[in-house]
Amino acid sequence: MFKRIMLRFRDMKTISKLISGAEEQAHINGKEEPGAEHFVLSALNLDDGSAKRVFERMDANAEKFKSAISQQYTDALSSIGFDNVNEISSEAIQSNKIFHNSQPSGQTLVKSLYTLKQRDKHRPLLSAHVISVASEMEYGVVARAFRAMGVDSKQLARLIKEELESQH
Repeated sequence: MFKRIMLRFRDMKTISKLISGAEEQAHINGKEEPGAEHFVLSALNLDDGSAKRVFERMDANAEKFKSAISQQYTDALSSIGFDNVNEISSEAIQSNKIFHNSQPSGQTLVKSLYTLKQRDKHRPLLSAHVISVASEMEYGVVARAFRAMGVDSKQLARLIKEELESQH
């Protein structure tokens, strides 16, 4: 019983760090609310390091992920005739919000994370769990970024599973 309470307390601390990190990433990118891509970037900075190790085993890192995201916007603008968009960049914003919210993709990711933790109650919430639920998203910025990075979904699932099993 005590172990279970400690595990929940640890998970709450991880969620808190994940959300604040996602908001920070969103604000750096000029967004008011974080999307799933900001949660992935936040997960790559969490202390447990499991998401970062999974990315490293795929020869990827946060910078490659950010580049894949940026390339999507460049390609989208180019497709409608805006080829020289290198000079356009979003400005970081400051936010003093007390209540947290996120973009629909961020909400979907957090709900999926909650569902995953309901099935996996005996292990602490790790950053690799975040990558796991993000990798299951078929559409959106994260899915396109993973495709642009050449991420093989089966390989990613295997690496996440191996990482999570090594933590148990």
